[in-house]
Amino acid sequence: MYTLNKDNPAFFDSSKLQSEFIRQATICHGCRLCFNYCPAFPKMFQYTDKKGPSKLTLEDLFDVASDCFHCNMCYVNCPYTPPHEFNMDFPHLMAWAWLYYKSKTGLTLRDRLFEMLDTATLVRPIAKKFLEGGKQFMGISPDAPPLRLADRSFLKTVKPKKIEKPVAKVVLFHTCLVENFYPEIGEDVVEVLNALNIEVVTDNFACCGAPMLDVGDATQLKKNAEKNFKMLKEYMDKGYDVVSPIPTCTLMLTKEYKYILDREPIKVYDIMEYLMKLRKEGKISWNGEIPKNVFYHTPCHLKYLKVGLPGVQAMRTLKLNVEMSNMGCSGIDGGWGLRNYSKAKVVGAKMMDAFANSKADIFATECPLAGLQIEKASGRRAVHPISLLKEVIKNNPSK
Repeated sequence: MYTLNKDNPAFFDSSKLQSEFIRQATICHGCRLCFNYCPAFPKMFQYTDKKGPSKLTLEDLFDVASDCFHCNMCYVNCPYTPPHEFNMDFPHLMAWAWLYYKSKTGLTLRDRLFEMLDTATLVRPIAKKFLEGGKQFMGISPDAPPLRLADRSFLKTVKPKKIEKPVAKVVLFHTCLVENFYPEIGEDVVEVLNALNIEVVTDNFACCGAPMLDVGDATQLKKNAEKNFKMLKEYMDKGYDVVSPIPTCTLMLTKEYKYILDREPIKVYDIMEYLMKLRKEGKISWNGEIPKNVFYHTPCHLKYLKVGLPGVQAMRTLKLNVEMSNMGCSGIDGGWGLRNYSKAKVVGAKMMDAFANSKADIFATECPLAGLQIEKASGRRAVHPISLLKEVIKNNPSK
């Protein structure tokens, strides 16, 4: 097993890292199913075509890893992942290489700024102006879609209701994206859960670590993982289920912490997965219809979680006519896409074109970062499926 734990001696085993790169690159060289997923694969194939996989170096690996934005689609579509004997796991190889490389070379000021999402609430007015006018300083591409800091934070505004005899108890890992940029998503989650007689508690969790992985900060990545793991485990021991509204953060908590902490991770539910689970168990129900057409983008990280399409299932219970774009990744995936937008817009071109030409009444996705590309392409904001469910429950309070 790979490790992303900077305190594990295997993390800094450069010979093992290079050997694993050569092994996986050899398999990729003969397959090439992922040649058009992201810039990392064409770059790797240039190296393997020129010198052959057996002569690949660590420098080649670090160059390839710089173009990986951790969408994980190569893992989802690879025919050779476990339990296949080839044991392919290209995303974790790229994550290991990037964290190793940045541990050796150090972080820049821009790297530090991109991972400081937990501090945005403390300096909100300053941070808001900085995001609006500091693109050049931050290294954000001029034509990248804007990431707007919200006027209010989620934790300072939400007030979950006290529920008598709840059908379930939930601790909401609300994520720094919801805390700082999309508090309305978190508010809708709490409103829906409370309306369905589900107890909700919130807490001051740290960022899930995705931005730290993006910039290559192995030290802060582990610190955040340790804090969150400890807090969430304590809630689970008290009978709470852990729910997250953003697939990327759900993935970090329930998948990546295994590699960052070298221990079995905790179970974290995507919010729509959790609601559909309780509905199928007969613990909750809702009535109501929205007679409209929805064009939906499936987040890459939701595919990696392998929980199906619970958001689509939920929307179809509302009699929404849901069409899925099925046009690949948006290309943003956090800071990488904003800093490398010339590449991100190529990755997301088909998806953006599909939304630009869609005549659907509503655009939807669980990934607000993919929503940035949708809005840039169409001029219309995408909504989280939880917001559509909230509207139905709000208009049908008996259910």
